[in-house]
Amino acid sequence: MKKIILILLSLMLTVYSWTQGCVAVRNVAGSNPRFSFKEIQTNNKWFLDITNRYFEAPRTYRGDEFITDTLVRNKLYTLDISVTRILNNGWSVALSVPVSANSRRNFADHGGPQMPKHTTRSFGLGDIRFTAYKWLLDPMENKKWNIQAGLGIKFPTGDYKYQDYFFRNDSTKVLAPVDQAIQLGDGGTGMTAELGAFYSLNTLISIFINGFYLINPRDQNGVSNLKGRNASPQEISNNTTVMSVPDQFNIRGGANLQFQKIVLNLGLRYEKVPVNDLFGGNTGFRRAASITSVEPGITYKMKTSLAFLYLGLPFKRNILQNHQNNMTPAGFAEYLFTFGVQLNL
Repeated sequence: MKKIILILLSLMLTVYSWTQGCVAVRNVAGSNPRFSFKEIQTNNKWFLDITNRYFEAPRTYRGDEFITDTLVRNKLYTLDISVTRILNNGWSVALSVPVSANSRRNFADHGGPQMPKHTTRSFGLGDIRFTAYKWLLDPMENKKWNIQAGLGIKFPTGDYKYQDYFFRNDSTKVLAPVDQAIQLGDGGTGMTAELGAFYSLNTLISIFINGFYLINPRDQNGVSNLKGRNASPQEISNNTTVMSVPDQFNIRGGANLQFQKIVLNLGLRYEKVPVNDLFGGNTGFRRAASITSVEPGITYKMKTSLAFLYLGLPFKRNILQNHQNNMTPAGFAEYLFTFGVQLNL
């Protein structure tokens, strides 16, 4: 009964939770903020994770300089449901299924500054991931510290050509693919690489670091970036009339302070969509950007489950000015909020 209540509570809170961050970084699950060997015991075989992430990005930056908070407001919410199976000899596999509900409100995508703002939306399944993990040291003999590596596949299951209506004036609207920021997927089959480590200083304090990289070899996905308009000379020259399929990565490190059922956490997170991919081409429109945040959090541990809450506080934002984004600005936010539950099944 307690597990059912936790699941329902997590799903219900998705209506009211507002996590905020850089819209340049897509909602692909990566580093687990609760990374710790202590959560996995020998008799635990199945885990269910329900994680909520939401971006509300009203603050516009060019480079690392704030411009205004009135141009555009992006809202991106993702409910990520992951099932993990613990295998023998330190192996495990995980399947992650995201569902997103996004919106973008501005006037630039529609009739221009003389027209009222309008909202475009998207909703549906995102890009599914399957990952295999391995503890590099025997987990039964190395409980003080260990290293875990992961390798996975990201499938292009999310609709990367989702359409909505763009208003040209009071009586005219056109149906076209929505902005890259609120598309449900990127259209590429990607490879994910993860690496994490922890070290227990004593029974009270442990430190950790984990990282995640998404490799997207596909250059462009063929979806128009024009929102129903004719291409400008700049867009043609920069080859940004269609959307790019970019890489992305994040890294997080910090410390845990454990008091019986309560674990306090303080981490530093860095997320980025790079200008150039590791493999494949770099043409097409992309919002290459980075965001650095300090991230305190709290985890409440129960007998067969735990609940967590994290608040990210960005202190450095940078939209990388380059031809892939037509030198345009991008939206960021002042807070990043993540919460969810993990259940031992």
